Amino acid sequence: MNPSTATVLSPVAPPISLGPGTVIRQFKLASDRAMRLDHLAQERRLGEDELVEKALDLLFTLANLFDETVERRAWHRLSEPALYRLWDNEQDAVYDNWRQLYDIPEPWNPAWSSAI
Repeated sequence: MNPSTATVLSPVAPPISLGPGTVIRQFKLASDRAMRLDHLAQERRLGEDELVEKALDLLFTLANLFDETVERRAWHRLSEPALYRLWDNEQDAVYDNWRQLYDIPEPWNPAWSSAI
């Protein structure tokens, strides 16, 4: 794309439908980005539309991942007090010393005997 021959498109143009599942959208890009897009498309032997689609797929995947991570952290923060109450109580404390409860000796480690 030659920046001196770039066509100026309306930044508020509505999408144009080409049929089921396809629309035309117009975007305004800085000339250096337009040249990079053109160069990258030529390097990859893709049309600019295909390259933009791939970039959007990546962006949407990252956005979904970020949203899932934020949501997961929020659920963890909400559940922490309940889990703390569930696990940190007198009834559960008996299991903190499970080796004594089930008469299981501590594991033997040869390194311990050299320290004696």
